[in-house]
Amino acid sequence: MSRSLVIVHRWAGRPDTDFYPWLDEKVRQPPTRFDSVRTLDMPTPGTPTIDGWVSALRDAVGPVPSPSTVFLGHSVGCQAILRYLASLPPGHTVEGAVLVSAWFEVDKAWDSLRPWLDTPVDFERARAALRRCVVLLSDNDPFTSDWKRNARLWEERLGAEVVIVPGGRHFNNPREPAVLELLQTRFAAPE
Repeated sequence: MSRSLVIVHRWAGRPDTDFYPWLDEKVRQPPTRFDSVRTLDMPTPGTPTIDGWVSALRDAVGPVPSPSTVFLGHSVGCQAILRYLASLPPGHTVEGAVLVSAWFEVDKAWDSLRPWLDTPVDFERARAALRRCVVLLSDNDPFTSDWKRNARLWEERLGAEVVIVPGGRHFNNPREPAVLELLQTRFAAPE
């Protein structure tokens, strides 16, 4: 079965920023080996909305993605993925998700971020749609200083495996080996 990786970028990101182009090239090779890798170009990246981003994700992937789909979200992209997964029909699952710099709370919320924080997510439905969920956090993310609480919330709400990278900040570099390593170790190509 064909495996696909769908990447949803961060707030104010684009498919050609951060680690996305580098990762696209790396995950097409063993041991990860995705047949299809798409970094979505989300609408209004400087002022993302829940409806706009979840709709764009649904338009790109479909109302029901292939069970062999892995999602990778970065920052607000994680929120969009969760909300999309919560909208899937009951009983439908995907291979999993890697959520990078994921958050439920931030230190200083701005007005256009507030809906992402205040609009509830159906965690039970999102969790049921994921066969595996891995969250990659840093101990010095400038947006979520309480990384221990953030990690605990992901474990409690999604049953996620949380990996902490010392000094990883918000994972905005052109190369992010920790992201690649998680994909390679947790989502290696089936033999």
